Amino acid sequence: MKKILFFIAIALFSTTGFTSCSEDDAVMEIPTPNPNPNVNQQLKIATDAMYIKDKNMYFKELGKGPVKFTTTSGSTTIADVVYYVDGVKINGNTYTHTTIATLKVQARRAGFVDSEIITLQFAQKPY
Repeated sequence: MKKILFFIAIALFSTTGFTSCSEDDAVMEIPTPNPNPNVNQQLKIATDAMYIKDKNMYFKELGKGPVKFTTTSGSTTIADVVYYVDGVKINGNTYTHTTIATLKVQARRAGFVDSEIITLQFAQKPY
């Protein structure tokens, strides 16, 4: 009789031990910092070309050298932006065109809102 009671006691303790550990504890995830802390700041593109206010565009005379772009966010100059001319990525921050054209230029960088598109015209005189 002692053996049967001993066996029942061991079975009860074993069952209680297995059933009490059946559910896992909730996993605590460590929050990661925002990889793009400037995500709400928009880039502002500027150029050394002449601005024509009534046409809201920039003008560069053909054969007078490249146009140089600079980009800022607030009062900080952002050096590692990528410039797109008519949707095509260019290398660096200068651009030269050899024929008469009106182009759209935009600056982009991860972590920032893309700049507004500016219009840039290459010609002998503004038209």
